[in-house]
Amino acid sequence: MKSHARLVRLVLCALFAAVLCICSSLSIPIGPIPFSMGIFAVMLCAVVLDWKSALSSVFVYLVLGLFLPIFSGGKTGVAAIPGPTGGYIWSYLLMVPIIAWIGGMGRKPIGEVIASVLGCVAAILVCYLCGTVQYSLFAGVGLKKALAVCVIPFAPYDLLKAILASLLGVTLRRILNRMGLQVERRTEDD
Repeated sequence: MKSHARLVRLVLCALFAAVLCICSSLSIPIGPIPFSMGIFAVMLCAVVLDWKSALSSVFVYLVLGLFLPIFSGGKTGVAAIPGPTGGYIWSYLLMVPIIAWIGGMGRKPIGEVIASVLGCVAAILVCYLCGTVQYSLFAGVGLKKALAVCVIPFAPYDLLKAILASLLGVTLRRILNRMGLQVERRTEDD
């Protein structure tokens, strides 16, 4: 039975890595920071999967992005991660444990959704912090200008993404559990 659970985890990790690749490549260039669905995919992944599986999916996505043009605007990691917008990408690794930890505190469907939304919002703030600091340093602009370019235009949309990822993620996890796939927030080996 343990091998079945491992196989399910591997398949779900691969599936969510693919979702990350697809969603991140969906972007609209609106300035130096494109509007992307990547952050939505990270939040969805962290809400549905346990933290280890979600972190593995994000890690696979980042490694693939080093060689394939799957980051926003068709960039690869070689061009994107060390550049002005790279802080938003590598901060995905920090977002997952935050979402899993806070989101794991909720009980019952509505409590799970509320806790997941709070976890997603906290994770977005960490993403904004990492990304804005890196943008400010690499672009040579002050914090006020960086916030105006990197955070303020995106905050309302990212809040909507957090709510949608939480609603969809909790529902999807419950469906997978009913199917016998046992996608739990906390695993027995945590």
